[in-house]
Formats: sequence, C-alpha cells, structure tokens
Amino acid sequence: MTKKRNLSDLVREETQRQPEEPTPPQAAPPSPVASVPTQPEPETPESNIPKYLQLVRKEARLREDQIEQLTTLARKINRRRKGGERITENTLIRIAVDLLLSKQQELAGINEAELYQTLGLEVPE
Repeated sequence: MTKKRNLSDLVREETQRQPEEPTPPQAAPPSPVASVPTQPEPETPESNIPKYLQLVRKEARLREDQIEQLTTLARKINRRRKGGERITENTLIRIAVDLLLSKQQELAGINEAELYQTLGLEVPE
C-alpha cells in the first residue's frame, strides 16, 4: 500500500527539482500593467513547471451563488472536453478578470452596482 502524498509535498518536490535561474537586476520594478500578459505565452519544452506554480496567488471573496455557479460551469466544461487541460474555478476566474480588464474603458462608477450597470449587467441582490 503506497502512502498518500499531500499537495504541499508535491509542490516542494517540484520546486526543488527545478534549477533556480538568476534573475538579472532591473533598473526599476515593472509596472503592474506591464506584468499582465495580453496573450498567453507559448509553453516551451523546458518549461516543466506546472501552470499553477507559474501563477501568483490572490485571495478574493465571492458570493455563495458565484461559487456554486463556477463549480457547476467548470464541471460542465470538463465533461464536454476531449483531452487538454482541466478547467477549474480558478481558470474561469482568470478568464473573467481578463474579460473585465478588456472592458476597462467602459467602466465608470463609484460603487459595485454602478460598475455592474456600466457593463450592462444586472446588479445582484
């Protein structure tokens, strides 16, 4: 019987397996806007780092209905797919953020309800 391994052990092993490449010094820190890629970078053969380790963790508070609908949608998409990467709630959240950022010129308002309205969305109760 093999011992079940937890995620933190797998992450630790993966990061230890990857050689650290020295980062060249920068004159100024990159701007937040410049660090958000507009197109996904193609994976190179030597890029064996799992996608989730290439991303930065950010916590967000969601409504219960949003969480339920994200879970349902991710499951529905995964049932329809024929191979390829697994779609998670985080995948859908990243896509939603990119969609919102692509419409930033339309955003106006001083509260959440007004931001919803400028995008033509119904304000949730």
